[in-house]
Amino acid sequence: MDATQSDDDQAVTGRSRSRGATPLYQAITHQLAEEIRTGVLPVGGLLPPELELCRRFDASRHTVREALRTITERGLVVRRPGAGSVVVASEPPTAFTQSVSSVEELMNYPADTFRVNVGHRLVCADKALARLLDCPPGAPWFRISALRRTPSSPEPLGWTDIYVQPRYRQVVDAPDHAQTHVHQQIERLFGVRTARARFEVAATRVPARLSRALDVAAGSPALTFVRRYYGGDGENFENSVTVHPERRFTFSMEFQREPLRG
Repeated sequence: MDATQSDDDQAVTGRSRSRGATPLYQAITHQLAEEIRTGVLPVGGLLPPELELCRRFDASRHTVREALRTITERGLVVRRPGAGSVVVASEPPTAFTQSVSSVEELMNYPADTFRVNVGHRLVCADKALARLLDCPPGAPWFRISALRRTPSSPEPLGWTDIYVQPRYRQVVDAPDHAQTHVHQQIERLFGVRTARARFEVAATRVPARLSRALDVAAGSPALTFVRRYYGGDGENFENSVTVHPERRFTFSMEFQREPLRG
């Protein structure tokens, strides 16, 4: 063992050699993190080079690199090619995780809401719709227009235009069409697997064409939600655009504080 090792360093390597002890790379990580926390290794400074750490902790380069990888993942250090490992924080940052198990949970509609279809027909995307749906102008879609309601309120929660690939138009005939999300109906009826979904929300205003149906003045503030569904082959098989007048619907997400691993 190197005679220059401190008592703390010897304790690190000694514990790691004993049976059932913490792996050496974890012990090195803990020691370096403690020195960063106490300012021995100050923020803005550099960690010692790998070879110096190898000698200090009587460890292989592989072990030291694993320790550096771990402490980097904790957010304490940034490794910069040609510059070394720079200390950027004295304490690990806290991660916030959005816990969502389904698209339905993400939308967070009350369980008793339902759609009332207003009409449906084939449409070709003009330039404005093509931009909204991220598709080529002239692309054909089968549009289902509906009001979303709840039994507890005489006012509709919002207006939804659902655009599906024309070959899936039969979803409007499904017996549970008003209560079930359309992408779920397409999955069940046509065997399409939803591989991913994209969700967007924006502050907008109620278009004049929807003001009467939503019982609000044209130009009133609104929240507009756009949902896109993609199959396993990457095809965008459904889009829905929902306009909620202000104070009709609240979008809520819950975040859970979790410590970073490592």
